[in-house]
Amino acid sequence: MVQRVLAGHPSHLSTYGFGPRKGLLLHCSLAHGGVYSKLGAAIGGAFSLTSFDQPGHGRAADWDDKGDMQDRVTEMALDLLTEPMDVIGHSFGGTVALRLAVERPEMVRSLILIEPVMMAIAKADNPKAVDVLKQEMGPFYQALQDGELELATRLFTETYGDGRPWDSLPIEGRKALARRIHLIGANSRGVNEDHYNLIASRKLEQISAPTLVMDGCQGGPVMEGVCAGLAKRIANTTWVRISDGGHMVPLTRPEAVAREILQFISQQQG
Repeated sequence: MVQRVLAGHPSHLSTYGFGPRKGLLLHCSLAHGGVYSKLGAAIGGAFSLTSFDQPGHGRAADWDDKGDMQDRVTEMALDLLTEPMDVIGHSFGGTVALRLAVERPEMVRSLILIEPVMMAIAKADNPKAVDVLKQEMGPFYQALQDGELELATRLFTETYGDGRPWDSLPIEGRKALARRIHLIGANSRGVNEDHYNLIASRKLEQISAPTLVMDGCQGGPVMEGVCAGLAKRIANTTWVRISDGGHMVPLTRPEAVAREILQFISQQQG
């Protein structure tokens, strides 16, 4: 583990594996780069992965509310993407991975998206997704707006947690999540809107990197719509569904995710 300043933002690096393929692993919101140890161990024979803590997460400096969160994380990632790599993105990290594939295609050897929360795709393809998202996330955003941070955190983790009931989490763990829950609001534009013009401009269709999309089979019609929309837009895409994985499938079923990644990579090598 190493401290590193990325795009001017103090961060912290975690590394996994000693394999021949260099890769960049982009974590989900409310987590940090060090939470993927089981997945990293399972694919470490094939990969040498680096992950970094995003602003306000892990041991990174706090988010300063200046500029755009996804822009900042993308800039931080570009500081590490110094040669062609396999880019793995989980949840919000998946939205950043897509931007890297669009903006720096020569540096993205393959693209692996795990439960990518690019909800704007589902909304663009199916107007009913707007209503579903309002029903699912409306109470969360209202609690966040009202400053009811513990309630907002509980509501968010019920949908995007690892399956453990809120009351079963240690008190300090709950407090730590609540202290960071405002970051979900900071990320929302890159999740819920086509703010970076990837959809309307058909830039996603220009991605040529071999792409693996995975979901944990519990995200309902919206996550299914996101994954189907990506598979429709990106020509060389494999979509895999991992049963009983949930949104945190890299943590709840790391061996299953690892098998799919290794099989995907072996096909690229073949």
